[in-house]
Amino acid sequence: MKRLFYLPLYFLVLLSCSKDSQEVQSAAEFLNAGSGSFAGSWKLTEKEKVSIDDQKTWEPVSASQSYTIILRSDGVILNADGKPACCAPTSLIINDRLLEIKPQSPIPTNEACELVNCINCPTWEIEFIGNQMIVTACNSPRMKFIR
Repeated sequence: MKRLFYLPLYFLVLLSCSKDSQEVQSAAEFLNAGSGSFAGSWKLTEKEKVSIDDQKTWEPVSASQSYTIILRSDGVILNADGKPACCAPTSLIINDRLLEIKPQSPIPTNEACELVNCINCPTWEIEFIGNQMIVTACNSPRMKFIR
């Protein structure tokens, strides 16, 4: 008799479980799902400024503040010189889809990163629309890049 009681209870518990985390995809699955090619060279053009009254505006960056990053198709982020970016994330959320960064080819070492004290920011959020992407990296201001 106890078995008849536990069997429906078991199925109830089993069916009530749900995934709380986002589904992690490989880069190949991500690109095949129709998200387009985010790979390529991206130049910083604007940063978001927030005023005292919480108004958000985009302000152009000066030529001295602008820089270029390279996104590989496996999600690895490189500097313009082809070396890995210091303090790079381990995953990206691109248009609300999680992409785990798993290098598919060797990454050169970047000696400059030994001098940088990184604050842990494991995931960057990216809004990717055509030739424009907006990057939100933890507590940093949002940054707008173009191809």
